[in-house]
Amino acid sequence: MSGWLSTATTGAAAAANTSAVSSVSTASDSWVILPMGDLSQRSNTFWELFHAVPGSSHWTLVTPPGVADNGGLVEGASDGAALVGVLPSDLLHFSPLAQSGDGGTSWKPAFLPAGLAPLPDALAYGTGAPGGAIALTGNGRALSVSGSLSSWSPLVSPAALARVAPRCGVTALDAAAMLPTGAPLIATGCRRGGQVEVFTLTTGSWQPIGSTLGGSLRGAATTVLRLEITGSTTTALVAATRAGHSALVALWRTGNAPWTASAPLAVNSGHFVVISTSVSAGGALAVLLRSPTGSPIALDIAPGVRVWSPLPLLPSGTSALALPATPVTLDAEVIDAFTVHGASLGVYALSPSGTRWVRVQTSQIPIAYGSSG
Repeated sequence: MSGWLSTATTGAAAAANTSAVSSVSTASDSWVILPMGDLSQRSNTFWELFHAVPGSSHWTLVTPPGVADNGGLVEGASDGAALVGVLPSDLLHFSPLAQSGDGGTSWKPAFLPAGLAPLPDALAYGTGAPGGAIALTGNGRALSVSGSLSSWSPLVSPAALARVAPRCGVTALDAAAMLPTGAPLIATGCRRGGQVEVFTLTTGSWQPIGSTLGGSLRGAATTVLRLEITGSTTTALVAATRAGHSALVALWRTGNAPWTASAPLAVNSGHFVVISTSVSAGGALAVLLRSPTGSPIALDIAPGVRVWSPLPLLPSGTSALALPATPVTLDAEVIDAFTVHGASLGVYALSPSGTRWVRVQTSQIPIAYGSSG
């Protein structure tokens, strides 16, 4: 796909906190967060969490019960487990957490002494030793906890990371992830230099392990939209802006090897809105954009591939994509598209030929209209 894409929020996307519409897959689970209900009214917009297992074409509603989630949800996933946080809204001024080790069948409440930032990767969750979590808060800082989720401590601030990487011009904490060792990764925005900055904590000090964009994005300001770790591979989705133009770039890093980058996907910065983002267990990425006419546009890219691939014309009302976990015997990337019309959920799978969408699920989701008014 060449040229400039003009994207703008309309209809449902305009009423929702689009930054939180996201999906992620691990080797054992896939998760997607969607706003449902009457999206023109915040009090009647309810965020729902759905779960699928490899090889299944069915998504199950697993939203943690008991807390009004009109402000949105964010989720951190680890193989076989998930940690979900509710974004502050109305009289809710902090973020209740819930953790599950059984695909969302049951949830255990946990406490976070702050409100989460409305970012897809504001939570990172690790179940391997020593375990724990990272939370990016609405006041711009990061907190961490080891072991049980009971005693959170300050982890790092933007000012501290700005001193580590002065060339970046740190703007904010954008995303968090956890290495298999339990070491934290924090991605930040950079106001200059084409820097894509990711930091890790090594022997008590923060070290930059990011990359620098070249070509037409040399000197650009950057924002990290997604940061995920699957196995030894780290995947990042970056929005870069230079001279009034914007582009999306996918980056991958395996172990300590240098980062590799996709070709830029150009978008019109005057109307640039990403409706949803998806990361697969293998590090593939999919993005859903809004066209000037209101029609959704979707593209995906896999590690080692330079050019983004446009997906077929999407079903009407598509609000999110997912790259579900697949059996190890299946080579092709599986892509699902989700449509939302009030309380009605439709799931469409991309055909094996990659040319059309096939409806695989229709569900009526119980929505408690008026319960948050």
